[in-house]
Amino acid sequence: MSWVGWLSHWQFDPSVWIGCALAIAAYRWFPGAHLNRRALLWATGVLIVFIALESALDIVGDQYLFSVHMVQHLVLAMVAPPLMILGLPPATVDALLQSRLGHAVRVVVNPLFAGSAYFLVLVLWHWPAFFDYALSNPPAHIAQHLSFVAVGMLFWWAVILHRPGEAWSLGPIGEVAYLTFGAIPAVVVGLTLALLPRPVYTFYLTRSPLLGFSALADQRFGGLIMFIFDNLLMVAVAGYYLWRMFPADGADEARIRADS
Repeated sequence: MSWVGWLSHWQFDPSVWIGCALAIAAYRWFPGAHLNRRALLWATGVLIVFIALESALDIVGDQYLFSVHMVQHLVLAMVAPPLMILGLPPATVDALLQSRLGHAVRVVVNPLFAGSAYFLVLVLWHWPAFFDYALSNPPAHIAQHLSFVAVGMLFWWAVILHRPGEAWSLGPIGEVAYLTFGAIPAVVVGLTLALLPRPVYTFYLTRSPLLGFSALADQRFGGLIMFIFDNLLMVAVAGYYLWRMFPADGADEARIRADS
C-alpha cells in the first residue's frame, strides 16, 4: 500500500468511536459549559485521541514501526491531555472538588502522586516485556492507551489548573521543578532506547521493515523522538512560567504609579 493509501486508511473500533463521541457529547452537561474556547479545546483534545487511535498512525505503529507507535504514545500522554484540561470549565472543576469525589481528586492530582504515576506508567509500559505483551493482547493494549491519557491528565492538571490554597497549586518555581521531573521519563526511556546497541522489542523483530528502517534504527529513532519532544515540551512550558516571574519592561513602573 502506498503512503497515500496508509494516510487515507481509517479503522472502525466501536469502543473508540463511542467513547470519543460520548466524551464530546457529555461536555454540554459539564457545570458551567458553554460553546466557547474551552469547549473547542476539549473537543480538540478528544479529536486528537480519536486520530491517534483510529488513523493510520495506529496501524503503522502497531504493525510496522516502533517509532510511529512512540509518536502515538506521546500524543496520548502529552498532547491531548493538556488540551482537555484547558477545556474544563472552572465551574466543572469546582463541582468536582466539592463532590464526594473531591478528596480522591485532590489525592490523585497532588503533584507527588500525579508526577509519580506519570513516571511509572510511561516507564513501565515501555519496558520490553510489558510493551510486547500489550501488542499481543488487545485488552492490555487498550489499558495501556487509556492509562497514558489518564496519567497525562493527572500530570497536566497541576500545571494548568491553579486554585489558591489547594496542595496541587504550585508557584512558578514549583512548576519548573515539576516539569523538570516530568522530563525524566524521556531520559529514562527515550535516551536509553536511542543508545541501546540492539533492539529490545521482539514484536518488531518479526515485522517487515518499512521505509528501509531496521528494527534497531527504528527503535533508536523512536527513542530520540520521545527524548526530544518531551524535553522540548517541558522546557517550553517551564520557560513560560519563568517568564511570568519577571515583569515586562515598564511593568514595575506602571505598578508603582498605580499603587501611588
